[in-house]
Amino acid sequence: MCIFGIGVSLFRPYEKAVTETGTLSEKLEYAYETDQKDRKQLRSFLAYFSDLERRDDKRLAQVKKIQKADTIEKALDKFYAAFIYHHSDNSSDYKIASKLAADAAESKPLKDNYQVQWLRKATYDRYLLSIGKQEKYNTQNSFSIDFE
Repeated sequence: MCIFGIGVSLFRPYEKAVTETGTLSEKLEYAYETDQKDRKQLRSFLAYFSDLERRDDKRLAQVKKIQKADTIEKALDKFYAAFIYHHSDNSSDYKIASKLAADAAESKPLKDNYQVQWLRKATYDRYLLSIGKQEKYNTQNSFSIDFE
């Protein structure tokens, strides 16, 4: 039964990575939700089956387009956008993610939200590492063992 479940999960199609309908907030929320769902699927971690990188690129392109056309003002929208930016692969996007996450974390409605506060730290650490500096909050799960 387990083998059957694994097989089904490997071949079940992903949801669309982005939506073109809805408000700015709805598009950002949808991108965030599919980002998180993708990371909960076994297939996303098996190179042969994964489409995660292409889907991340698609979400990032949409968020950049939204940000270029409109100002992302709501704290929750900034959180969603920061999450998408932080799954990029370059320093400039990590810097934007860090700024958006910090803005969201400093907002009154999200100041006590654990996930928002974690993202503020994680995006900052990811940015620091990407420019060759030490992380501040130790959120990037670097693990190494030295044998002497």
